[in-house]
Amino acid sequence: MSKKTDEYVKYVAERVTLYIDTPKSRRRELRASRKAAETWSSRWFGMLPAALGMWMGGVRSRFKRLAARRAVRALLGRKRERST
Repeated sequence: MSKKTDEYVKYVAERVTLYIDTPKSRRRELRASRKAAETWSSRWFGMLPAALGMWMGGVRSRFKRLAARRAVRALLGRKRERST
C-alpha cells in the first residue's frame, strides 16, 4: 500500500476507536450541539437568507398555481374547439 493509503487507514482507525470509546450519552450531546449550531449563512447574513427563501417559495408556488390554471384553461379551450 502507498503512504497515503496507510495514513488514511490509520486516521479511520483512530476515528473509529475514538467513537467506540466515547460514551453514548456524550455522543448524543455532541450530535445535539451540532444540530443546534447556526448555519454559516445565518451567521454571515442574519435572517436575510431565511427571508429570501420564504419569499422565493411563495413566488414559486404562485407561479406554479398560475401555470396550472393556464394549462387547464388551454385544455378546456382545445376541447371546446374540437367539440364545435
